Amino acid sequence: MGNIADGLGGRHPVLFRPCCHADAYEFNTRTELVAGSTRDPQRQKLFREARGGKPVYSDYRQMLEQEQLDIVSIATPATCHAEMVIAVAQAGVKGIYCEKAMATSLAECDEMIEACEKAGAVLAINHTRRWDDRSCALKQLVGDGGIGTLQSIQISFGGGRLCRSGSHMFDLALMFCNDTIACGCGWLGNPEDFDPGGGGFFETQRGIRLTIDGTVGMRHALKMELIGDSGVIRILEGGAEVDLWVREEESEFGHFVRRHLPMNYAIRSPMMNAVDDLVQCMEEGCPSLSSGVDGRNAFEMIAAIHQSHREDRRFITFPLDNRDFNIPSN
Repeated sequence: MGNIADGLGGRHPVLFRPCCHADAYEFNTRTELVAGSTRDPQRQKLFREARGGKPVYSDYRQMLEQEQLDIVSIATPATCHAEMVIAVAQAGVKGIYCEKAMATSLAECDEMIEACEKAGAVLAINHTRRWDDRSCALKQLVGDGGIGTLQSIQISFGGGRLCRSGSHMFDLALMFCNDTIACGCGWLGNPEDFDPGGGGFFETQRGIRLTIDGTVGMRHALKMELIGDSGVIRILEGGAEVDLWVREEESEFGHFVRRHLPMNYAIRSPMMNAVDDLVQCMEEGCPSLSSGVDGRNAFEMIAAIHQSHREDRRFITFPLDNRDFNIPSN
């Protein structure tokens, strides 16, 4: 349990609450925060102080035995995700909200999805842009033909970690293209480092081209272009600035004109939307807007970059055969 689980790191100003799992459950009228679990004694103390003395366990298994839980958030390093998701599903919990990156191997992702399907549990992966009002509105614009037929997506981001920060970017590309990957290749800028940065080029089954660059050294927030055959959406400053370029019908040369969209802020916390989505999916028996399959698809793109780098940057076909390749992160 850390900053993303309980906000204990203090990085997020109150303006953006709820910005952690515990806040989301306390703020949402459909859920109640019951208990927490962390092995760190200091974080146990902080949790009790911040959450009105609610119980906090040093072993999550004990929490599963002692508490009657409908939903469990798993906000640990990715190395623990598979073990915990499987244990929580087998304990009868029907809603699991797991942090990204989903796991450390495709085999773990497969096991997590299988365990949840067998237990009838809804698995949601915290790729928050799938619940972000701004991203959803832009996805609707693209789906409605606002830039014509989508042809290419280009993304760059700072941070230099493909799993920890980059996982969001791979999932975002998949969210907008609404397609599966056919093949891809990539490189690692610092292959010997923990969770290295790098980049990749992919093509979907429908021929949409995806370029994602998270090479170490870049420090800017998300920059993204969605390119269609009759328009372009340019996203800057992590999503706060959005420009729409469309073909001018009166222009004999087919020039593009800029339609500047206003500064855009989320109408509601994506994490609040995530909890609402999870509860609704539990009631209706449907997959989350950010499902385990979606999380696995994003992780598979990162795994393909690692594999391609080690094989002279050759193109890798999907789905990947090597499910056991391990990428420790977080």
